[in-house]
Amino acid sequence: MEGKIKTATVKREGEHWYIIFITEVDPKPLPPSEEAIGIDLGTNPHFLVTSEGEMVEAPRYFQKAQAKLATAQRSLARKKRGSNRRRQARRRVARLHRKIANQRRDFHHKVARKLVNRYGTIVHEDLNVQALSRSHIAKGIHDAGWAQFLAILAYKAEEAGRRVIKVDPKYTSQDCPVCGHREKKPLWVRAYTCPQCGTLLHRDVAAAQNILAKAWTGPSGETLRAFPQGNTPRSPGL
Repeated sequence: MEGKIKTATVKREGEHWYIIFITEVDPKPLPPSEEAIGIDLGTNPHFLVTSEGEMVEAPRYFQKAQAKLATAQRSLARKKRGSNRRRQARRRVARLHRKIANQRRDFHHKVARKLVNRYGTIVHEDLNVQALSRSHIAKGIHDAGWAQFLAILAYKAEEAGRRVIKVDPKYTSQDCPVCGHREKKPLWVRAYTCPQCGTLLHRDVAAAQNILAKAWTGPSGETLRAFPQGNTPRSPGL
């Protein structure tokens, strides 16, 4: 085990027991990177789209396991309370939920690691995930696990000496990243065509480019801290 052990916690999940150690270790910064990226989070079909046009498909682990979960939960509901069969059925449901959670966590770690290894600055929207989790897209947000992913991304970046910047999410999907023209479009429109300058982009790529640009044009003094010299993104309209 690496580092000095600070705490040890015993945890039970279903029939499984775990011991969780928190240790104190020295940070291990990665070699400096002057590359910056904006990321736009989604639920379906893409979990994440970058300002460079890379698209990461949403795995939708919960959605894929819904049929198995429904069968296991119906079986649990039919069992007599206090019986051995009910306890076994409850364990089956817990196992399915644990598997989904583990798959989602593993996916988040891999995506975050890939971003942190490559980019010195990562910019995302400052989302109110708790409020969005009560909206009409709540199921998709819970399945995507935005809050967990952003927390993992933040601590991996800090450990590696990278920078994560949160920006205001307003108008990121409405503005043209080239000329700054603003036009509200329904969510089902996935291709963004600017009527002002003719720019044609995937809607989420345009949003990710706006997210990256917002970190450059943010509060006074943020520019020099946000991006290494010679790697500032172009501001809309310039």
